[in-house]
Amino acid sequence: MKCNTKTMVTTALALALFIALGYWALPQFRGAFAPFILVACMLVCPLSMLLMMRGTRSGTDKQDVQSETVTGPKS
Repeated sequence: MKCNTKTMVTTALALALFIALGYWALPQFRGAFAPFILVACMLVCPLSMLLMMRGTRSGTDKQDVQSETVTGPKS
C-alpha cells in the first residue's frame, strides 16, 4: 500500500490554515477554538487512516473470490 503524500500534506495544510484563520479572524471565539484545536489534532491521525483505507480498496478481493469458486478454497 502506498500513501499519497501530496494529498496528506494538502489536507494537513488546509486544516492548519482553517484553524489559524478562525483563531485570528474570530478573537471572541478563541476560548472555544482552543478545545477544538486540541481535538482536531488528536483526530487527524485516525481520520486520515480511515479515509486512506477507504480509498485503497481495490479489485483484489474480487479476484480472490473468483479464484476460490473456480479452483476451490485455498488450503
